[in-house]
Amino acid sequence: MDRFLDALPGPIQFTVLASAVFIFFGAHNYLQEAISRMQGFEGLGSILGYLEVMGVMVCSFFERMMVGEKGRTVKAMNYMKLTMCLLGTSYLSTVGLNYINYPTKVVFRSCKLIPTMGVALVMHHERFSMVEVLSAVCVCAGLAMFAFADMSGEQKVSTVYGMSLQALSVIADSFLPNFQQALFRQGASTLEVTYYTNLYVFVIMTFLGGGTGHLLGAYNFILSNAWAVMYLTIYTIVAYVAISFHMRVVSRYGSVIAVLVGNIRKAGTIALSFLLFPKPFSWFYVYGTLLVFGGLTATAYVKDRRRRSQK
Repeated sequence: MDRFLDALPGPIQFTVLASAVFIFFGAHNYLQEAISRMQGFEGLGSILGYLEVMGVMVCSFFERMMVGEKGRTVKAMNYMKLTMCLLGTSYLSTVGLNYINYPTKVVFRSCKLIPTMGVALVMHHERFSMVEVLSAVCVCAGLAMFAFADMSGEQKVSTVYGMSLQALSVIADSFLPNFQQALFRQGASTLEVTYYTNLYVFVIMTFLGGGTGHLLGAYNFILSNAWAVMYLTIYTIVAYVAISFHMRVVSRYGSVIAVLVGNIRKAGTIALSFLLFPKPFSWFYVYGTLLVFGGLTATAYVKDRRRRSQK
């Protein structure tokens, strides 16, 4: 894949990668919401994160074999920070889906742009313009509107709990691109980082899932639902393809650009969620979406102008 991309002109490389992120993450998000709505899956949200990690680990292992890549170029201890962040974002995000609706989860996770900018400022000494700061404020305001629309009297407590889990997931997620970049600078390839990070997370989640009974619950769910195996298998494969393209965006264009690409494709995910999975509608969803993605678009415009002026 990298050889194919390297043969393309720069702008086309970005278009191909961004389009692939939109398509495969769109399919990933559709399957995630479809599975979470299956009868008998209630309370098993963490299994989606577990299967995603397992699929990425297995697929990246075989891909490394195909390209002849062996061993590590980075010490195992250097993966620990990235491993804990991936564990947090994967586990908390999927568990949080048990308590809030899917569009709110998508918009909430779009706000990782804010902590990502903060981490980039501290770790890489990046500087941001006033427009970028104001855009971040718009994102926060849009998130508040989504939270307000998602709360009803009888669901208020569970919604707050679900959003708290998503907030912790977003904080952990904001560190991922920056820690990934740090490993890339130490000479690790995209495949190496993908494989070893997910391997370590898979081991930890296996112990967690066995201890909480979620693995047994997932096994019983598969036995009771004839479509479960097909949906979960496709979900696992699509997750790997989507994450692989996302990792290439991080390695080629940096953490903030990767976050922006991810957030823009989430606008389509929200629209599809309302179309394919009907749910109570509120105009606050519309206003919140405009604020969130309006702020992200302004940030993307500022970064594009900055890049052009540096050429």
